[in-house]
Amino acid sequence: MLPVRRPAPTPYDPWLDLATNWPQLDVVVEPMVGRLLGELRYPVIALRAGTSAAQRRCTLAHELVHLERGTGECGIWAGREERLVHAQAARRLVSIGQLERALLELGGDADLAALAALLEVDRETAGLRLRLLPEAERRRLRNELAGAAGLVA
Repeated sequence: MLPVRRPAPTPYDPWLDLATNWPQLDVVVEPMVGRLLGELRYPVIALRAGTSAAQRRCTLAHELVHLERGTGECGIWAGREERLVHAQAARRLVSIGQLERALLELGGDADLAALAALLEVDRETAGLRLRLLPEAERRRLRNELAGAAGLVA
């Protein structure tokens, strides 16, 4: 009997999400001061000039999650909101199936930069996705990788 191969899930595409669900928004790429990679200034999402395609993808996903959550100024809750939004964007951008395939492809000797590049996300998002693995997903990866991937401790 042949093994059953799971179909690859379609990766989340924030650009397609933007075009489909937020056609009233414009995206601009511009120089920004400070450490911000993006900013929601409805009806515009500004992305920092000089960032990589992966950083722009992650930043756009992050800003779209803010829009979906309907969060504007959060006052004392701003830090908490940013963590929640970043976590949701990371889970959306990197499915467990994508993570599993990437770790298998990298042979378990991957560093975070190589994993992020393969997943087309920035290192921060790749690292966060790994840290946020629920125990069931962590177990699944350990079983699939048979302990080969040191990133999934």
